[in-house]
Amino acid sequence: MIKKDSILRPVKRIIIIIIAAFFLILVSFTILQHQTSRMAYEDKQVINLFGKQRMFTQQISKDSSRLYALMQSLSFDQIYQSEDIVKGKIQMTKKSLQEAEINFAKTLAAMQQGILIVDSDQIDITEEISQSTDTLDQIALLWSEFAKAVDTLIASDEITDQMAAAAIYINENNLELLQLSDNISVTILNNSIQKANDMKLIIYGMIGLLSVITLLALYHLIKFIYQPFQQLYKGITEIGLDTNSGDRKLPTKKNVMPMVTEINEMFLKINDLISLIENMNNNSSFTETLQFIYDTFSTFIPYTYIGIALIDENKKFLRASYGVSDDSIIGMPDKIVGKSWLIKDTSLGNLIETGEARIINDLEEYTSHKPIKAYNQILLEAGIRSSITLPLKVAGEPVGVIFFSSHNKNVYQKKHVNFLMTLVNSIAISFNQNIFISDLLYSSILALAKMAEARDEDTGEHLDRMKIYSRVIAELLYEKNLFADEINAEYIDKIERFSPLHDIGKVGIRDGILLKPGKLTKEEFQEMKHHALYGAEVLRSAEMNIMKRGKSLFLLGIEIAEDHHEKWDGSGYPYGKKGNEIALSARIVALADVFDALTSRRPYKEPFSFEKSFDIIREGMGKHFDPVIAGVFLENEDRIRRVYQSFLIQESHKNDIVA
Repeated sequence: MIKKDSILRPVKRIIIIIIAAFFLILVSFTILQHQTSRMAYEDKQVINLFGKQRMFTQQISKDSSRLYALMQSLSFDQIYQSEDIVKGKIQMTKKSLQEAEINFAKTLAAMQQGILIVDSDQIDITEEISQSTDTLDQIALLWSEFAKAVDTLIASDEITDQMAAAAIYINENNLELLQLSDNISVTILNNSIQKANDMKLIIYGMIGLLSVITLLALYHLIKFIYQPFQQLYKGITEIGLDTNSGDRKLPTKKNVMPMVTEINEMFLKINDLISLIENMNNNSSFTETLQFIYDTFSTFIPYTYIGIALIDENKKFLRASYGVSDDSIIGMPDKIVGKSWLIKDTSLGNLIETGEARIINDLEEYTSHKPIKAYNQILLEAGIRSSITLPLKVAGEPVGVIFFSSHNKNVYQKKHVNFLMTLVNSIAISFNQNIFISDLLYSSILALAKMAEARDEDTGEHLDRMKIYSRVIAELLYEKNLFADEINAEYIDKIERFSPLHDIGKVGIRDGILLKPGKLTKEEFQEMKHHALYGAEVLRSAEMNIMKRGKSLFLLGIEIAEDHHEKWDGSGYPYGKKGNEIALSARIVALADVFDALTSRRPYKEPFSFEKSFDIIREGMGKHFDPVIAGVFLENEDRIRRVYQSFLIQESHKNDIVA
């Protein structure tokens, strides 16, 4: 009895150590996920807040120029619009100025107090602000003069020397105010990144230590059960003999092997989870992380396709966004990635709402007694026969779903769901670190592009329209199997995503040229041409900063910004490229940009009819436009017309709401 006690006591201790270590590992993972989500949320709010601060500064600059121009127009003998309309626009511009002034001042006051309030949350930036006291003082000093100038403009009913001086002051100093605000935001975000990295190092160190303790405890546990188990980590085919067992009969290989295999698989899973965490925290892209998951976990769960569908910002649509498969799946993921469906028209709404996983082990049977949805048709044609679907959440909020699918029936069990739940949490963390932060960076650049466009456009819808045209043109080329070495589902998404950045370089053009109502002089037009170079440089600078983290985001945007004014015959600018020297992305966007400009109202012209616009595109084939791209565009007149008419309906609906 004493001998039995002496054997069981260390075994019990080891089991307790293993249970405690696993519990602490799970707690560490939970803390890591919670803190990462919280920091990402706070970083998002800081980026949004300073983005708005930048927007308010630009709004004040734009409105001051607009107010001056409107007041000046009242002194002309003939004006483009009636005096009452102009005065109405003056009042609206003053109101906009006042709102921007109030909002900027409110945020500045919060910064000075060291507490940013977002909805009901408070973000403490006292430590970061203490590192930027001089910068904050410069902002406060500059803003005091800025606010005086704004108040002068608002109070002015006619152009005076004082008003002109105020407008000049604002336009000469707004960039300095922007830069100072950006300096503080960079300090805050860098501090947040440092804190996050320090936290991760501590938690990963704890997880590593606990993992080592767990492995050692398991080793000793096995040693106590079957001594000596000397070759456990060297291979499941080598089993040591317990020479201290006396006459006790050793377990046979037949009995030991199932235990060795099970323990070995457990270690492999732990190691793979650790590898996954390490992979998520290196500088790889989310696409590479998804490929890593696909390559790593196929040993433990059967699948031939992994797909991710994300919920759009309005939470109405699911968009197939990522996919990876092997050669056994025909036409995936290209046939499904990029397509969207209303959530209410799918069977995934309840899954997203409840957060529960779903297993379909026979897709043919599942769809046999109801109308087949378009996405199910794609899956069936590709050979998919079973799948597991799980929701993806970031900071507790659903962001999409992930599919693990197989071309075999009846392959999924409850144990697969349990295993994948841990994997899904890891994917959500990776998504948060890669896609979410990339979207924030892209949104900041897009906001700058929209402000640049708003300076010389009647409406802000041009960017939204031309990106849809760009996507449709890319889809038409893809469907015709043209430029197949470049155009795929991911490329089409990038065209839609980055085409609105084509004129971002206009931020570098002086208002005197950009807002000039009449025809530009030769010298002015030469300066205007520089916006293509400015735009490429803005995006190239952003790309270089991102590449410091081993990522790439804006390469296609750089191509588009730099080449979208080049012409097929070499008569374009800034370099006079011709033919295939011009990036394919820019050749697509150039056609979309020109077509929307032709069919849209501008300050200097009324919109051309759809037919006349098509004729102009036809005349530009082989001159302005790539003849292959333009030819496909013209061949699909009905499809382009449907898109064009959808914009007319949207505009009409918007006018009805305004009326």
